[in-house]
Amino acid sequence: MENKIGLIGYGYWGKILYKNLLKLGYKNVVICDIDGKGHVTDYSTLDVSHVFIATPPSTHYKICKHFLKKGINVFCEKPLVTNVKEANDLYKISDNKGIKLFTDWTFIYNYAVQRLKKEYDQGLLGDIQSITMHRYNDNITHIVDGTTCKWDLACHDVSIVQYLVEKIPNKTSFIDYSKKNGKKDSTFGLLSYDNFSATINVSWNYGKKLRECVFDFSGATIIWDDKIQKLTYLPKLESHVWKEVIDYSSEPSPLVNSITNFLIPNKKCTTNKTITLQTIEILN
Repeated sequence: MENKIGLIGYGYWGKILYKNLLKLGYKNVVICDIDGKGHVTDYSTLDVSHVFIATPPSTHYKICKHFLKKGINVFCEKPLVTNVKEANDLYKISDNKGIKLFTDWTFIYNYAVQRLKKEYDQGLLGDIQSITMHRYNDNITHIVDGTTCKWDLACHDVSIVQYLVEKIPNKTSFIDYSKKNGKKDSTFGLLSYDNFSATINVSWNYGKKLRECVFDFSGATIIWDDKIQKLTYLPKLESHVWKEVIDYSSEPSPLVNSITNFLIPNKKCTTNKTITLQTIEILN
């Protein structure tokens, strides 16, 4: 591999990124971590062609802007930033330089989501009637920079819905609330489109891990359980014949797909950019 890669941040997610980069064969990775866990502590000293940013969201704008202005391709963990003005500023630099700015919306590279998108676009599922999404964790403690549960977890589900329907909702509403110790560790969201609504339930402190989404189409109800990596089809029309349960556990991981898409030479990131801007707009 010819790419020299910089990895900024070697905490919880930085370690996962590094492991997957090595798995894909990228050995020339320079780790930068402010706490001295990597090869260097100052990201401005990095001389690389691509950089992966796994630092707290509050630092993303400054770090991304530094590398984009130097003409370096940027892969940034979600959320890219938390306001549209900063996002547009970064994309303007990226476009002017002719380089990539890629947000890691990991779940749009999930086999199940890509399969649903393909079948929906082909008209095999009918119209969307409702979407219900649950993304719960047992106890998340590594978020320390003031990032809310909405921006940490709900952003995933918003990105999935936007990838599927490709249009902005008419109305949005989010409520932050507490499940434990009086801290706002959970969020409920409602996205209202022309003919259906999507509800989003996320929490850092649910008591157990749950990753279940129900997509109700006019032709089928589909239950996506990403914890056990299965899609269950419940057809509504006799003319539709599908396998009832799809086990996709042997498919490549979404993160591997995401990294691979970013590192493909000359591959444009138009869909990724659209989803990023729409998701930031919806969450504000």
